[in-house]
Amino acid sequence: MKVFPTLLSLALAGALFAAMPAGANQAAAEDKKAPAAKKETKWQGHVVRINKDESQMDIRDAKTTMAGHLKKVAYDSSTEWTKLGKPGKQDDVKEESFVIVLGQVDDKGVLHAKRIDLRLPR
Repeated sequence: MKVFPTLLSLALAGALFAAMPAGANQAAAEDKKAPAAKKETKWQGHVVRINKDESQMDIRDAKTTMAGHLKKVAYDSSTEWTKLGKPGKQDDVKEESFVIVLGQVDDKGVLHAKRIDLRLPR
């Protein structure tokens, strides 16, 4: 007679553990959707080219030396330009400058810069 309560307890415990991940995954999926829309992205690297007509620049990722691995950064009148963390000017940034860019990436993979910080070369 001890077998029936033991099997019943194991069945209830198994059902409880089987149900927990489903609820946890659903909550985690909802949490990922909300911050992803407002998540700020940070890119850093050397400026390869600046296209002032389109208000864009290409930067080479600091983690790789491959010339083909370029990232597009778009800027506009609302972009904050800084130099070593202090107020700077857009004209301070030249080709081969090392920059840290904060902003949001669109669905095409272009980072829309909220802030571009000119740093010392690495």
